[in-house]
Amino acid sequence: MRVKNLISMKEISWGEGQKFFPSFFLIFCILFLCLTIDSSFFRLAPDAQASEKKELSRFDQLAEEATLLNKRGQSEKVIALLEPYKGDPKNDSALFFNELGIAYRRKGKLVESIQVYRAALLHAPQNPVIMNNLGLSLYMNKEYPQAIEQYQKALQLAPRFKEAHSNLGLAYYQTQQYREAKEEFEIVLQLNPKDEDAQKFYEEILKKIKDQK
Repeated sequence: MRVKNLISMKEISWGEGQKFFPSFFLIFCILFLCLTIDSSFFRLAPDAQASEKKELSRFDQLAEEATLLNKRGQSEKVIALLEPYKGDPKNDSALFFNELGIAYRRKGKLVESIQVYRAALLHAPQNPVIMNNLGLSLYMNKEYPQAIEQYQKALQLAPRFKEAHSNLGLAYYQTQQYREAKEEFEIVLQLNPKDEDAQKFYEEILKKIKDQK
């Protein structure tokens, strides 16, 4: 019932983020997780971008610069650019903290990335992409229950957020909640029936469920 309800909802576009789903072998999951969408939710539409460019705060301007650096994989430069300002009490830019979280995570600084993603949520508490990104860092830090909580929150706000369903399915798998993982991957396959990796992982989950009987 849940799957049918989700699929009947209106399609949501998540922008230019790279398509993500883990490969069949779990050893590659964390590597692929690093490629999930990170900041496209924050991007302004072209017209709005032109009209609001002059109104960006100093911290939003730094975040815009960091976004370009993150897209080039220059995490160290992002950290050097943003870190001096992360403790500024006037800094209320969710994008700033999100971009810093991306850079920290890619450099393996998971504790730091978790901290700044939580700071981003203080300024954008209803942003499902930040929740998904926070969940990813928690997952990579093997804090699976906390990761599950963040993915669930993201999906409450954005039920057709495919990457969050993928990530939630992985977290369920890691905690041996195979039936819950099965349901998440069913949704992913409903959203993208041609996702071969999702199909392979779904079949692996079915084997796990069968072995439990």
